[in-house]
Amino acid sequence: MQRQNSERAAVFVILAASLILYLTYSAITPLFEASDELWHYPMVQTLATGNGLPVQRKDATDAEAPWRQEGSQPPLYYAIAALVSSPADSSNWREIRRLNVHAYMGVPAPDGNANGILHTPEEKFPWSGAALSAHLARAVSAVMSAVTILFVYLIACELFPDGEMSRRVLRLSTTLIAAFTPMFAFISGAINNDNAAVMFSTMGLWWALRLMRRGDLSLRSAVIAGVIAGCGALSKVSALGLMGLFGVAALLATQRPERVPTNWADRSGRFGRLIRFGLIMLALAALIAGWWYVRNQVLYGDLLGWNAFLDAVGRRVPIASLAQLWSEREGFAWAYWGVFGALNVIFPPIVYHLLNAIAAIAFVATAFGFLSLAKAQIRKGKWLGVFASLREIQIQQIILCVFWVVILFIGLLRWSALTPASQGRLMFPAIAVISAALAYGLWRIHRLVLMAFVAGFVLLGIATPFWVIGPAYAAPANIWQMRLPQPVNLTFGDSIQLIEADPPAGPIHPGEEAMLTLNWKMTKPVPKNYSVFVHLVDENDVIVAQRDMYPGQGNMALAELPSPYVWTDHYALRISTRELAPRQLRWRVGVYDAQTGQRVLPDNGKEFAEFGALALQPAPPGVMLNFANGAQLIGYDLSPRTAAHGEAITMTLSLREAKKLDGAYNISVQLLDDNARKAAQQDFALNFVDGAANETRVLSIAKDAPPGVYRLLIVIYQPRDPFPKVGAYDSREEFVGDQIELTRMRVK
Repeated sequence: MQRQNSERAAVFVILAASLILYLTYSAITPLFEASDELWHYPMVQTLATGNGLPVQRKDATDAEAPWRQEGSQPPLYYAIAALVSSPADSSNWREIRRLNVHAYMGVPAPDGNANGILHTPEEKFPWSGAALSAHLARAVSAVMSAVTILFVYLIACELFPDGEMSRRVLRLSTTLIAAFTPMFAFISGAINNDNAAVMFSTMGLWWALRLMRRGDLSLRSAVIAGVIAGCGALSKVSALGLMGLFGVAALLATQRPERVPTNWADRSGRFGRLIRFGLIMLALAALIAGWWYVRNQVLYGDLLGWNAFLDAVGRRVPIASLAQLWSEREGFAWAYWGVFGALNVIFPPIVYHLLNAIAAIAFVATAFGFLSLAKAQIRKGKWLGVFASLREIQIQQIILCVFWVVILFIGLLRWSALTPASQGRLMFPAIAVISAALAYGLWRIHRLVLMAFVAGFVLLGIATPFWVIGPAYAAPANIWQMRLPQPVNLTFGDSIQLIEADPPAGPIHPGEEAMLTLNWKMTKPVPKNYSVFVHLVDENDVIVAQRDMYPGQGNMALAELPSPYVWTDHYALRISTRELAPRQLRWRVGVYDAQTGQRVLPDNGKEFAEFGALALQPAPPGVMLNFANGAQLIGYDLSPRTAAHGEAITMTLSLREAKKLDGAYNISVQLLDDNARKAAQQDFALNFVDGAANETRVLSIAKDAPPGVYRLLIVIYQPRDPFPKVGAYDSREEFVGDQIELTRMRVK
C-alpha cells in the first residue's frame, strides 16, 4: 500500500509538472508561432464571437478566410477553446496577427527569419485583448494534454500491470517520456486541435485495453466507447480510427480462454454481445459526430471534407509515391522529437541523430522481447499453437497496440501522399504506445540505461523553450555584434543607414550558402515597417540567389522602434545545386516596403547598394537530379548565357541510367518567364547508349519574346496522353518536383 501511494504521488507530481511545462512553452512561444496556430486561432475567434462555422471556398484570401485549411477541421476543440476564451475581447486580433511575408515556413535557415508573424508590444505580458484570448485558448490545450498524460499512465498500468518494482519503473518511465517529449510539450502549449484528438485517442486506447482485459462488452462499456469515439471524430478526422480500435478490442475480448464458447448457445450469446456492443458504440459515435460529416457531404460532396481542406492547404500534384514519402523520412522523425515554429526552428542535428539511434535500439530490443513472449505463449498453446496464444492477454495487448499504430501510420501515409504532411507529431495519438515501447526496450537492455535516458529526456523537454524556441524569436539588442571590415556608409531615405558589411571572400560552389553580415543604423523614426533584400547577381544582372526579410533576422518592426537604433543582421543565400558555374557574382542590398514593393532610394543614385565580388566555381562532379524512372542528370551547359529575341542558344545535357528505363520517355527543355510566357522549347526522345545520353540542342528564342529574365526548365515525361511527368530528387534526396528549374538567363 505504501508503494502504491508513493507511485500515485509520483504520478500527481508528473501531471502537475507537465501542466506547468506546457504553460511554460505557451508563455515563451510567441503568439501564432506554433504549428499552424495563425490559422487555428481564427477558428477559435470566429466561434467565440458567435459567427458560426465557416463555409470553405476555394482560393479565398486571408482576409476572407484567415483560418485557411483549419476551417475544414471538425469543430469540437475550437468550440471548447472558444467557450473558455470568449470572455476576453479579441477584437484586435488582426492587429497582432501581422503575417511575415518573408518567413521561410517549413525551412530551417541558418540566418533565422523563422517568425511567421511580425510581432507587436501588444502581445507582451500582462496580456489583454486578443493576446489574452489566445493564451486562454492555449491553456485549454495544456489542460487537455495533462489529461492525455494521465491516460498514458493508465495505459502503462494496463501494459505493465503488477506491483513489481520493474513494472512501476516502466509505468512511470512511459509517462515521463510521453510528458516531456519536446514536440508534444510544444503542441500542448499551442492552439491546435491535435490536443483534443490526442486526448480522446489516448483515452480510447486505454478504454479499449481495459474492456479487452475484462471482456466487458456491457451496455456501459459500449456507451463509454461510443462517447469517446464520437468526441474523437468531432475533434479530428484521424480519430475516426477509434471505432476500428474498439471493434478489434471487442473481438479480442471474446477470444480469451475463459470466454471461448463450448456450445451453440454460448457462441450465439457471445456473437450477440459483440454485435450489440458494436451497434451501440457506432450509434452513439454517429449521434455525436455524424452531423459534421453529413454537413461536409452536403456542402462539399465529400463526407470527410478532404477536398475543401486540400483546396485550401494545397495538393501534391502528382500524388506522392512511396519513394517520395521515403525521401521525407528524416523530417518525419525529427518532427516527432521536436521541430518548432512553422517547422523551421530545430535542435542541433546531433540531438536528432542521438534520439533516433536510441529509439532504434529500444524498438529492436522491444521487438525481441515481444518475439520471446510470443514463442513462450505459443509453446503453452499445445495443439492450438498460435491460435491459443492469441487468447493470452499480453499477446492481445500487443496486437491491439500494433493495430492502433499501424492504422494511424497508414492513414498518415495516405494523407501525406495528398498534401505535404510528413510530420512525426501526427503520430501523437499513439504516443502512449511509442513511449511504452521506448521504455520497455531500454529496460530490457538495462534499467540504468532506461533511467539515464528518462533523466536526460526530461531535462531536454525542460530546456527546449529556453534553449531553442525563445532565442529563435528574440529581436537583436540595440548594439552591433561586431565592427565589420568593409565600409558602405549609404543612407536609404533619410533615416536608415547601411554602415558596413562583411561579405565572404569565396569562392563558393553550387549547393553551398554564402553568409553576408551587415551593420545597420536607424537615425530617426520611420513611417513603415520596411524590409531588406539581398541579392547575388551575375554579369548579366540575373539574380542567382536572394534573401528578403524584416530587420533583426525578421523579428523587428522598424516603425515601432525607438531611435537611434543599431543592429547587426546576417543573410544566408543558398546557391542552387543546379546553377551554372563558373560565374562572377556581386552583392546588392536594398530597402523597400513589402506591402507596395516601392523601394527606399539610397543616396548613391541607384536603387540599391552594390559591393563585393564572389566567385561561383563548379562543384565536384556528381548527380544533379535523380529522376524516379532511373534517369540521372549529371550536368548541363548553355552557350551563350544571354541572348536577344530571335537569336539561338545551344544547350548540352549529360544524363545516365541508374537503372534500366521501363519504357519510352521524352525530355522537354523550356524557357519561361515568371508569368509562364514561353520564349523557347525543345522536346526530344530520351535515348541511352551504353547507359549514357549526351544531347546537344538549339533553343531558338521567339522573335516576340519580351526582354527579361527567363527560367530554364527541364521535364521528363512519357509520350502518351495525358503525358505523365516524372518526379525528381536532388542530391540530398529531397523531392524537387516534376518540372525543375535548372537556372535563369536573360533575354535582351
